[in-house]
Amino acid sequence: MQITSEVLTFLKKVVRTAELVDIDNIIIETGCVRAIDDKKTVLIFQEDNIPILPFDSIGLNRTGVFTSRLQLAETRDNFTVDAILNTEGDQVISLTMKGAGMKIDYRCANPTTVKAPKKMLDTLKYRVPLNSEAVMLLQRAHVAMPQLSDIQVVTILSNKDGVSFELADSNNDVFSHTFTLSAENLVDGEPVLFANRYPVKTLLSLFKQNPEGFFDIGEKGILNVVVNDLNVFVLPQV
Repeated sequence: MQITSEVLTFLKKVVRTAELVDIDNIIIETGCVRAIDDKKTVLIFQEDNIPILPFDSIGLNRTGVFTSRLQLAETRDNFTVDAILNTEGDQVISLTMKGAGMKIDYRCANPTTVKAPKKMLDTLKYRVPLNSEAVMLLQRAHVAMPQLSDIQVVTILSNKDGVSFELADSNNDVFSHTFTLSAENLVDGEPVLFANRYPVKTLLSLFKQNPEGFFDIGEKGILNVVVNDLNVFVLPQV
């Protein structure tokens, strides 16, 4: 079964977004994209703007391998990608990338082994505008304030004085930068008050894609950024 250019473009977009945040396990199924990283700190969950698939589901892992093989095959004339289905005809078990004088196989993941959430359990409540200066300062502060933990975190804090980034180094020295006064409550007219910690490297990877954009915060602390028209959610750290 030959994959259409629309579906292939969508697969590439999903993989490109996943690679930004070290996600290596993806399931794309009818009406939904689900993916999560091994540390369970960030996930992709998308139910809108998904093209009609000629199969029920496809699992993608080894995303770097997928990208490198696809880029190699794309250089050839008459480039196509064929999906090989299981005996039931509902899951893609492999892709065959073909061009003039070339054929490359890529074995897909079993979609049932991808343990990404099947629904979101948080309601987005706050919207916070970004700016390029804030992203630049966060990048520099991350370098200047080293932490010893495996997952280095930044606290995003909102109170009556505005929304701030806070980073503490291993000696508990603190960097703080108030970067906006105009956060918005999307649900009601109550003040915008929250304080949550997130993996700083993950946030930087996402914020750099659109430093003049915005992010949303859920009632339970989940942080949402739209990248490449896909919803990426960063989980708060304890």
